[in-house]
Amino acid sequence: MTRALLPALALAAPLAALMAPAAAAPATPAASAETGKEETVEQALCRLIEGAAKARGLPVAFLTRLIWRESSFRPGVVSRAGAQGVAQFMPGTAQERGLSDPFDPEQAIPAAAHLLIDLRGRFGNLGLAAAAYNGGPGRVSSWLAGTGGLPAETRTYVAAITGRSAEDWAAAAKAEPRTDLTEPEGTRCLQVTASLRIRGRTESFFADAAAALAPWGVQLAGNFSKSIALASFGRARDRYAAILGDVRPMIIGTRLRNRGTRAFYRIRVPSETRAGAEALCGRIRGIGGACIVLKT
Repeated sequence: MTRALLPALALAAPLAALMAPAAAAPATPAASAETGKEETVEQALCRLIEGAAKARGLPVAFLTRLIWRESSFRPGVVSRAGAQGVAQFMPGTAQERGLSDPFDPEQAIPAAAHLLIDLRGRFGNLGLAAAAYNGGPGRVSSWLAGTGGLPAETRTYVAAITGRSAEDWAAAAKAEPRTDLTEPEGTRCLQVTASLRIRGRTESFFADAAAALAPWGVQLAGNFSKSIALASFGRARDRYAAILGDVRPMIIGTRLRNRGTRAFYRIRVPSETRAGAEALCGRIRGIGGACIVLKT
């Protein structure tokens, strides 16, 4: 994920405005990351996860593992099946849940937490909620009723996120008293992601999403106000419509630690390669536009 990446060179005023508030930009991207002045994307996502978990009464580790399993914390990912964003909402589910932009983590993560709580209420525990999040509520209902099966992918998903099998959770839903996931007080998202990075502790996220990753981005807008940043991007997209088409941007909001607790929002066009991002930015600059290529 993107770390605190700001312009590496002295840039013209329009380009500097894409990156950070006036007089706030460090000299180089490396300096920004090394001094820790800015929240990383992983830290920003963990902040959102912890906030959503607290608001909905979910274990932090459970929600962290689920979001990690879905997208490896990549806000711009799209699976071949069409699932979108860091929480991998299908468009139909997003519409049903009132989620206007699945690619916006500030919307998607709370929406995922809300959905999981509703699924827990329907099925009785978080293990079956995770199964329904992955495989769909209808499929889980059929499996529990003995009229359908549960895919191997969903079984693996449940075990990876909860540490118990789907069969264990089905039995737990029938038992009295019912049991559910618990965790030690003070569990932090970043601690969980650190353990997930250890080789062998988790598989990489699903292969059908791998081809759609966007490790590079062309930044076109940035502001402390998400709405202003998105409006600026919208104008840029209209201005460069012949180049950008109907592209869906990545929205990255991180805190600048020396600027208080407000997030700074960066709006980027995703690209799978640096060369592709540089080519796109070059075309925009070629018609008088401003942009910068950054790694995510």
